[in-house]
Amino acid sequence: MKAKKLPSGSYRTQVIVGYDEKGKRIVRSFTGENEEEAIRKALDFKADKSIGVQASSMTVEQAFSQYIEARDNVLSPSTIRGYNIIKNTRLQSIMKCNILRLTLNDIQRAVNLDAKRLCHKSVKASISLLKSVLSVQGIEINVKRITLPPKRKKNVSIPEADEVMRLIVGTDIELPCLLAMWLSLRISEVRGLQFRDISKDGKTITVQRSRIYLDGQEVLRDFNKTYESTRTNDLPAYIYDLIQKVPHDSEEDFIVPLGYQHITNHFKRIMNEAGYEITFHKLRHEFATTLNDLGIPSNYIQKLGGWSTDNIMKSVYTHTTSSREIEYQEKINDYFMKAINSATG
Repeated sequence: MKAKKLPSGSYRTQVIVGYDEKGKRIVRSFTGENEEEAIRKALDFKADKSIGVQASSMTVEQAFSQYIEARDNVLSPSTIRGYNIIKNTRLQSIMKCNILRLTLNDIQRAVNLDAKRLCHKSVKASISLLKSVLSVQGIEINVKRITLPPKRKKNVSIPEADEVMRLIVGTDIELPCLLAMWLSLRISEVRGLQFRDISKDGKTITVQRSRIYLDGQEVLRDFNKTYESTRTNDLPAYIYDLIQKVPHDSEEDFIVPLGYQHITNHFKRIMNEAGYEITFHKLRHEFATTLNDLGIPSNYIQKLGGWSTDNIMKSVYTHTTSSREIEYQEKINDYFMKAINSATG
């Protein structure tokens, strides 16, 4: 390994950590005051992330490290965090196994151990990631031959939308709740909204960034969870008026300046006191359920909520005329305004 001297007098080394979808190298750079320091930083990084380890001597843990590191700059911080949680806390009985000697029985034993404390969804996510990690190294596993823990149906009592309205109208989390339940925004999208996202006539709002609370830190991203999540939705007059009451000095100020924990904890407390055990995210479920009950077509619900679909034909070629969308939106707004009037009447 060599280090290149920079015009500043310091030295730089580069480590290839992977390749993007176009085959272009993904590199990490390390600088030092001298050549030895720059090389040492690069070698420490390679050892820590298992960069350059050959499959013949690679452990499952090292394969995970390589896979995660190669995608660190192209996946969201929350996704990378989830991958690291799986690497550090799940499938632990196989992490030190050589990937070429790993058997389905080894994986099944790891699943059995995890099933004592994890649900079907968590174990399935772990196996799915393991399959991708091994596939990159040229090893294919038949996940269909691995028995996962059974699904357990949760009986969660979700209140009607007008009941939620009655509970949150007038509280300090009314605005974020309405943005989630009326406009179907994720909490990261709610907290990412800025005043500049409102159209000049005040009739629409564009969802184009997200603000995530990750490991005690606020992370602002200029994109959303999926391609479909970037969208422009109708902005009801009632919500617009609530937004205008939020103090702000700049168009880049956040419409909902409240912290993630404040919103989620306050919402949970309000719901628990009313006898409901639901999370803030369930408000998006309220949105979809309510609109479905109102007879709003699924493709329009999908458009408003920014949901992706596996059915490409439906998402690309199924369209709704603008006149029908206006009719649907009026129906939605009428429903929520009646619920608000009932809650405040």
